[in-house]
Amino acid sequence: MEKTQLVRTLQIAAMVLIIVLAVGLYKAKTDAAQTQRHVRQLEQQVEETEASLRALRAEIAHLESPARVEEMSENHLGMSVGSESAALPASAMDRHLPAPRRTKAEE
Repeated sequence: MEKTQLVRTLQIAAMVLIIVLAVGLYKAKTDAAQTQRHVRQLEQQVEETEASLRALRAEIAHLESPARVEEMSENHLGMSVGSESAALPASAMDRHLPAPRRTKAEE
C-alpha cells in the first residue's frame, strides 16, 4: 500500500506541476502580447513625435530665413539691409545708448 500511495502522491504532484506550468505559460504569453502592443504604441508615438519635430524644424528654418527677416524689417521697422538711414552717426550714439552703470568695486 505504501508504494502505491507514494506513486499516487507523485502522480498528483506531477499533475499539479503540469497545471501550474500551463497556467504560467499562458500568463507569460498573455503578458508578452500586451508588452508587444505597448511597444507598438510607443513606436507609433515616437514616429508621430519625430514627424512633429521635423515640421517644427521646417517652420523654424522658414521663420529664421534671411529673406523673411529682411522682409519683416522692411515692413514693420522701415529698415532695409545696408541702408544708411539705419546707421547712427558717432555723435548720436551717446543719446541712444544707456549710460554706463557703476559697479560695486567703483563705489
